[in-house]
Amino acid sequence: LLSTAAAVMMERVLPLVIARASRSVLHPLEWGALELLVIGVATQVGFEIYRSGVPRAFASWAHLPARGKPLDVLASRDRLFVACSQIFVVLMTFHYLQFMASSPNVLWRLEQLSVANTCIAMPACFVVYDAFYAPFHRALHHRAVYAYVHKHHHRQVVPTRGNTDAINVHPVEFLLGEYNHLLAIFLVSQYLVHVHALTCILFLVLGGTLATLNHTRLDFALLHVPLTNVPIFGVRAHDTHHAIPNSNYGQYIMLWDYVMGTFRPHPQDLGSPECTREDDKR
Repeated sequence: LLSTAAAVMMERVLPLVIARASRSVLHPLEWGALELLVIGVATQVGFEIYRSGVPRAFASWAHLPARGKPLDVLASRDRLFVACSQIFVVLMTFHYLQFMASSPNVLWRLEQLSVANTCIAMPACFVVYDAFYAPFHRALHHRAVYAYVHKHHHRQVVPTRGNTDAINVHPVEFLLGEYNHLLAIFLVSQYLVHVHALTCILFLVLGGTLATLNHTRLDFALLHVPLTNVPIFGVRAHDTHHAIPNSNYGQYIMLWDYVMGTFRPHPQDLGSPECTREDDKR
């Protein structure tokens, strides 16, 4: 019986799956419910990896001290917004992959890999993403709209849950932030350099990883803006934003905060107001 079932799977089911997958790749604009379902399952697996795998992978890093009282219990509104965010990720990923499969500016063959479409395109995607996100985020802090949208996310003064705190965002804000990834890929591939498909995937995966880290207590940092003490990426920067909301608006990088003059160092950073006051006391 088992051998018969295996034979049916190999001779009948597997060829149908391969044929359907091949058609989906060749005709991305015809995607429908089946492709959406597959992407939905894949994104939920990704969420579990972000929630559990990312904190474990970076567990050796020092922990930042709390600067306030954490939001220990999620209310029903929090759980609703997290669920909405998970659905929106599925929709955005669906359209993101559709764009990748249909755009002539996204390259797929391994022999097409180059420094330009990977090592240049990847940083460019993050720079372009935050060129839009940082001013948008700053606008959400305007008192005319803050209470209606972004205030919900700042109920958590001390992010601790990683990905769950990262996606606990008002649906309007989250939807616009997610589709900004698609905008970044489009602009970079259309006007700067062709982008390889691996770069597109890594941009999403790394983005989710950095957003998750930003909402942990792990003191992870990566590079600095040249000739400054401003981190390209640092959990301290986003931790400072949650404690002092009118600062550090970038999602992934602090470059545009440096440009806008909104970067504020963490109290543990040399040159921060808190650190300077301690030095004066000595």
